[in-house]
Amino acid sequence: MRSVILSLAVLAATAMAAPVKDCAIKYARDVVTEVVDITVTQTVYVTEGAVPTGTPVAVYVQPSTTPCEETAPKKTPVYNAPAPVYSTHVEVQPAPSPAPAPVYNAPTSEDQSCLDAHNTYRAQHGAPPLTWNSDMASYAEQNTQNCVMAHTGGPYGENLAFGYSNVADAVKAWYDEGSQYDASNPGFYENTGHFTQLVWKATTEVGCYNRQCGDSQYLMCEYKVPGNVVGNNGQYFSDNVQM
Repeated sequence: MRSVILSLAVLAATAMAAPVKDCAIKYARDVVTEVVDITVTQTVYVTEGAVPTGTPVAVYVQPSTTPCEETAPKKTPVYNAPAPVYSTHVEVQPAPSPAPAPVYNAPTSEDQSCLDAHNTYRAQHGAPPLTWNSDMASYAEQNTQNCVMAHTGGPYGENLAFGYSNVADAVKAWYDEGSQYDASNPGFYENTGHFTQLVWKATTEVGCYNRQCGDSQYLMCEYKVPGNVVGNNGQYFSDNVQM
């Protein structure tokens, strides 16, 4: 009787082990992974007298789940990490301020009178008004110190006057040369050179100094851009001296 019970137990264990192996192999084909056969043993004790007390018997223990579920490797859950969120801080720089316009020292009352006289005459010949340039006025001041009337040969256009009682009279004398200018034959002439510089349309700035030399006054005026440009068959005079 003992041998019969033991044999049945062994046969039962063998018969039940086969589906586990087959299922494990099938699972291996599906998932392409390495499967190790599982042998489940447990030591139990059967009814007293059936087998000697303490004799181990191999039996199959029914798993709580299906064989395929038991042999299938447990998958580790994968959590998708949230996409990184980037915060871009854009600092808006203010637009650069435009370069300030050149600042010229305001002319004195005498200088203003000289500037006004220039612009009054220029307006009669379609020439835009001039602005006062203190640097050129300083240049004229330095070059009249010896009270000798002579052109400096500097970078500016230049008009000179000597012996007039005030700057307005000196500028008027330059302008009066215009009565001798022949617009039909444009160009530079010694007797009209002061006039053509005075009304030269391309000139934009003037700076003058009126020095007292004994009983006389010596007026020197500098012009930028220079007038009386010679060449191009008198075309520069046609363009800049409007009668």
